[in-house]
Amino acid sequence: MGPQASPPPTPETAAQRPRAARTNDAENQALALIVAGTATSRAELRERLGISASTASTLVRRLIESGLVSESEHGTSTGGRRPARLEAAANDSAWLVAELGSSHMRVGLSTADGRLEGVREHRMNISEGHAASVTALAASWRELIDEHPACTVLAGAVAVPGPVSALTGDLIAPARMPGWHGAPFARDLAEELAIPISIENDARAATLGEHLARAEESQDLIYVKAGSGIGAGLLHRGEVVRGGSGVAGDITHVPVPGAEGRQCSCGRVGCLETVASGAAITRELLEQGLEISSMNDVVDLALTFHPAATAAIRRSGKQLGTALSPLVNFLNPSTVVIGGALSGVDAYVAAVRSAIYDSSLAMNTQGLTIATSSAGSDAALLGLARLAQELAPVRIPGSDSPA
Repeated sequence: MGPQASPPPTPETAAQRPRAARTNDAENQALALIVAGTATSRAELRERLGISASTASTLVRRLIESGLVSESEHGTSTGGRRPARLEAAANDSAWLVAELGSSHMRVGLSTADGRLEGVREHRMNISEGHAASVTALAASWRELIDEHPACTVLAGAVAVPGPVSALTGDLIAPARMPGWHGAPFARDLAEELAIPISIENDARAATLGEHLARAEESQDLIYVKAGSGIGAGLLHRGEVVRGGSGVAGDITHVPVPGAEGRQCSCGRVGCLETVASGAAITRELLEQGLEISSMNDVVDLALTFHPAATAAIRRSGKQLGTALSPLVNFLNPSTVVIGGALSGVDAYVAAVRSAIYDSSLAMNTQGLTIATSSAGSDAALLGLARLAQELAPVRIPGSDSPA
């Protein structure tokens, strides 16, 4: 089950819709795949949609006649005649995306051809509550809308640094977001902007974005966001794992050796975040008397090979790698990706990698790739763009039926 959106559509079964609407549904589904670049030929459409060759050809013909898709002889051949490549024609559809952090938000606008436009960061304090965040985000998104008057915004998607219920779309007791438990953030934002809104955990959104940035080559992947806090997402057989209640992958508050007695923001003691996160490293260096004010200062010190900063970062990376090794043993992923601000520090990534290899079974690390993010700081925004497109796909002219 994917992240919940607000407001929800009126329930309606396929059998209840007129045949013309069901036809438009199929065309929208095909168009959404072509726009996303996940189906670039008739054969890929057949595979993705589970339809016959004749049905795929009919859908493609209608999309071409509608001016929404073009066809060129640039497909990749697997032997024999090269297939025609399907590409989305210019389209004014767009989707708003935003990643919220503890003290900032990163926003952008995703276009129908997959580009992220107007990406920027704004300062904010998420602890001020969801109402203040709705106001700040709505204002930032309106700036983007004003800057792109030719675009028609269909929906928005937001990533938050806390667990999101798979049933309601609300946040569940987010440790770093006081006052947000059960807050109707997506609903209030949807009412403010008059578009449907999807909300997702930041690490899971980044997991999806990383999957897309890697051209969907990694089908079984663990993504770790290592920044001020620690978050993780799981990809299994090409699908993001959300779990029964929507909190799969939350390793932040797993108790770990070496963290005994350390107070965590969740109210417990001994959590991974108290020893492996950017906030933990910052706190340790402040206790040593270093004049720093944020995790960015820590990263800057590490990049200049400051002895104390480098040592603290290596210890934290080792803690994270050790905590990840049971997941590597249990899930046997093909790839472990380190994202977030700390992924830019080689000493941290090297410590994570070394600890995973030291603490995991040899048969589970054979062929395992441990790498930094291909999508970089845009990972969550890329994943959110896909979620927003699924919520409100590009529409066929004359159709009011989403894919």
